Amino acid sequence: NEEPKAGWKRVLYTILYLTINRFISMFLFLIAVCQFIYSWLIGEPNDKLLHFTSGLAEYSKQLVSYVGFNSEEKPWPVGEWPSVEE
Repeated sequence: NEEPKAGWKRVLYTILYLTINRFISMFLFLIAVCQFIYSWLIGEPNDKLLHFTSGLAEYSKQLVSYVGFNSEEKPWPVGEWPSVEE
């Protein structure tokens, strides 16, 4: 009788992660605009934004893997935020 509960938990986590992914898409648009303006004014991209978007890309990959049943590991906020090399 534990399996149906696990299925519902998966559905709820999937809805959560799809919602987060929607916000990431909107947020990424703002980041891209900021990065473009910064790069246009300074002549090179902002290093902090580059590092942040690197982590965001890895996080998005984790979301897609979980929602697509390629991974059982839950991404943040249940799991850990992915680490990226500088």
